[in-house]
Amino acid sequence: MPLGSATGAMTHARTGAPPGGRAAVAALQQRFARQDVAAACLLFVVLLLLPVLPGVQGWMASQATLVIVYVIAAQGVALLVGYTGLVTVGHGGFLAIGAYTAALLTKHYGVDMLVAIVAGGVMAAAIGTVLGLIFLRLAGPFMAIGTLGFAFFVGTVVNNVTIFEGRDGISLMPTNTLFGQPVGDMGFYYVSVVALALVTLFLYSLLRSNVGRALRALRDAEKAAESSGVNRWFYRTLAFSFSACITGIAGALSGLAIHFVSAEVYGDIWYSVDMLVAVVVGGSSMMMGPFIGGLFVVMVPFFFEQLVDFASFLKGVVLFVVLVFAPAGVCELLARPVRALRARRIAALAQAPAAPVGPAVTAGR
Repeated sequence: MPLGSATGAMTHARTGAPPGGRAAVAALQQRFARQDVAAACLLFVVLLLLPVLPGVQGWMASQATLVIVYVIAAQGVALLVGYTGLVTVGHGGFLAIGAYTAALLTKHYGVDMLVAIVAGGVMAAAIGTVLGLIFLRLAGPFMAIGTLGFAFFVGTVVNNVTIFEGRDGISLMPTNTLFGQPVGDMGFYYVSVVALALVTLFLYSLLRSNVGRALRALRDAEKAAESSGVNRWFYRTLAFSFSACITGIAGALSGLAIHFVSAEVYGDIWYSVDMLVAVVVGGSSMMMGPFIGGLFVVMVPFFFEQLVDFASFLKGVVLFVVLVFAPAGVCELLARPVRALRARRIAALAQAPAAPVGPAVTAGR
């Protein structure tokens, strides 16, 4: 028996792939990852070109901005629900914190919209860090109830504290400014696309880092992860802070986009519910899940504007159907054929015979 063949047999027995097969499989997986990144880049190219496409009217930019706001907010919730395994029904509170922070700074200090957006995210992150230290003592439905109580608390505060102007609301200038230059609806749309791209890039990098691996380990097997040295308190508080920051950025964009912030809008608990619905419908552990979910929760009421009750009913029906037939979300359902095809290609490559490395040396020599 050739010595090289014996070594190859032992390697194949350990890994399930012949010598050289592992490198080929790794190269194919990297190719698939590059294809995913290219598809995401193509999506953002389409978003950048959307306003100049034939048939696109000016008012569509405002509607597209609202979709982007919900997508960013859903990304914040997905980080907590899908990748950390924590349930939240109170992220509407962080949306309100971002919106009111941006509105107050813009009205009383006339800050640039970029400063207002960053400040909204920072304020939400700071409060999210404190709340994370409290809520992470809870688990499962108790945490969901705790975050829901936080959303009610925020709604009560903005309704009754004078500086937030209650249901009368805070009216902003009809035109935002960026670096001293006025920004109309079309310009604000591009600002929102850039914000979405930066948040998506941040999440992509975070989830591929050691932090992302630690979060998924805690989600999948908390005790095993802790026994391996993963600090549950640190990583989950970090995730809660990042999640709140992203949702706060969405809130700041929302308030600046509609030029009005009031308790009647941001004190509504249904914002929290809509964000959770967007995550569940789109897919909580898929990068593109919030894109599908955000589009769904915004456009269903838009198309059924005269039938508000029917729109709510339809969202409930779709949510039920998704939970029963596609519990991982619509995005996972759409990606299933692609994953199956890729899995077959990887399996075929792994089982392919390897090319001989060098001249065979017989055992008798």
